[in-house]
Amino acid sequence: MKTHFTIEPNRNDIISERTFDAPIDKVFNAFVDPELVAQWWGGRKYKTVLEVYEPHAGGSWKFVQDDANGNKWAFHGVFHEVNAQEHRAIQTFEFDGLPEKGHAAMDTMTLTEKDGKTTMKTISVFQTVADRDGMVASGMQDGYNDGLDVFEELLAK
Repeated sequence: MKTHFTIEPNRNDIISERTFDAPIDKVFNAFVDPELVAQWWGGRKYKTVLEVYEPHAGGSWKFVQDDANGNKWAFHGVFHEVNAQEHRAIQTFEFDGLPEKGHAAMDTMTLTEKDGKTTMKTISVFQTVADRDGMVASGMQDGYNDGLDVFEELLAK
């Protein structure tokens, strides 16, 4: 896998890191431009529709994904910070398909650039270890990598 995941036992967080061969402003723009986000979020398996995407502090987002069999999944959250100067975004992430609401994770994504390459580090903090472990068991690593593979191809254009 191109993305490095840190998933330690008995912790409620997931840390992911991946480096892209692209300048930092281009990488950040691909996270905040709705047209670009719709192209990479969900990877190759899913078609993603952005019902709401307001990448600014206090803005909300909601994505709906369809697979080839017509299954649908929805995700939503709120942006707490989107800082272009510091190349950072903080937002909540919640899966609408859980029977109980309120199982949100807090994601902090930061970008750093060195020699024209940009490293994205995301720290996802879940409310409980069980919530974090459920996310890991769902296969999120494969889905996350697939989306970032498409993201990387988009950056190369």
